Amino acid sequence: MPRTQEQFNEIRKQKRELIIDTALELFAEHGYHATTMSQIAKKASISKGLAYNYFESKQEILDEIVKKGFDSVYAHFDLDHDGTLTDEEFRYFVNETFNMLTQNRSFWKLFMTLMLQTGSVESSRGKYSKTSENIVSMLNRFIISAGSTNPESDVLSIAFLLKGAFLVSVTNPDITKQENITDKITEACFRLITKKNEK
Repeated sequence: MPRTQEQFNEIRKQKRELIIDTALELFAEHGYHATTMSQIAKKASISKGLAYNYFESKQEILDEIVKKGFDSVYAHFDLDHDGTLTDEEFRYFVNETFNMLTQNRSFWKLFMTLMLQTGSVESSRGKYSKTSENIVSMLNRFIISAGSTNPESDVLSIAFLLKGAFLVSVTNPDITKQENITDKITEACFRLITKKNEK
């Protein structure tokens, strides 16, 4: 019995995911530039020609990896999409981001390693520049409403605090097992933005 279009679409989706997951592993282990399409195809147990049937280039695979990472994080930001971040939405964002890390630590460890590598990763990040600008703008308005007297500095500080906590959690799983760790991180952010600048 011939396959339906739905079955073909599912097979295609599975093959794309296999290639993406395999490439992510190799990029993180050997570096983006040192990994070839032949290596990706071999490790995925498919032909090089079939790999090119799904992705035109190694760069396109990298773009998909970066997109997957950014999309999963941004999905928890501004849940009602009204352009305004509330205290509850900010808490939810921090909590869900760390839940996501805990549930798929291996992916995020590889992803963080990949993002630390230089070169073509920057071109993938550039595709998210508009989304990043919107989020920074929304976060800026949020911290002003929360009482910040130095929003530009505080946005940068919060970004460093969250990224640092994320990196530490990826490399040290025991950190995220601590009781109420996400609450502590969130409260640290609120303490930072509500503290008045003192001379």
